[in-house]
Amino acid sequence: MTLVIGAALALFSLVIVAYPFLKSRLTFAASPRTISASVAAPELGPVYDAITTLHLEYQLGKVPENLYREQLASYRLQAATVLQQRFQERAGEPEWMLEQEVLVTRAALRGTEGGPRACPNCRSLVAPELLGCPECGASMESRV
Repeated sequence: MTLVIGAALALFSLVIVAYPFLKSRLTFAASPRTISASVAAPELGPVYDAITTLHLEYQLGKVPENLYREQLASYRLQAATVLQQRFQERAGEPEWMLEQEVLVTRAALRGTEGGPRACPNCRSLVAPELLGCPECGASMESRV
């Protein structure tokens, strides 16, 4: 009886010690992509998969650092292109316009020093270092 209890305690201790190590591996293997944008933009799925694969190969030492950075920049450019296309497709939708108004209002409440500014023409958010709106081309100099 004591032998059975001792074996059960040893097995329980082993599980308690090994659980944190196995948990981190299982959660990464189960969901290597934590970005849910692929549901909203299915075109991003292959790009995210390629980035994940590239990152894993880099961690394993199969890809040199310079090649890793080069390919990662290429994949990021592909993702940015897809997102820009999605942005342009949604530009006229009422939900998108409401979302832009909310973002502009939040930026105004936080204070615009160093933060994004609202375009006086189309109300899109514009980075502080830009002199013109990337969406409509309106000059931002009057808002500085």
